[in-house]
Amino acid sequence: MRSTRSKACDISAKVRKQVKERDKWCVVCGGTYGLEIAHIFINRSSGGLGVKENLALLCKKHHMDLDSGKYRDSYAIRQEVEAYLKGLYPNYNITQLKYNKWGSKNE
Repeated sequence: MRSTRSKACDISAKVRKQVKERDKWCVVCGGTYGLEIAHIFINRSSGGLGVKENLALLCKKHHMDLDSGKYRDSYAIRQEVEAYLKGLYPNYNITQLKYNKWGSKNE
């Protein structure tokens, strides 16, 4: 049986579709090859919610750079994607993107 946290961090089919329709290509470089949906600010293993405000389409290269842990690469990608997401979601708040057992949402 899966935990509530695991379910909250999963990306539902509905949210996957919304992110793919919203982004259409890698939000960092505009590439269309090998697109993947990535948890951007708070990764899944750290309780990052599978909500569209924490997700973006990235090409394989930028997804690997983000996940590599190289500070400069990861930081630059997060900065670029954060600016993009803040433009889409004016009330964007990073603190609401992490699982909270006392109440979190997952669309």
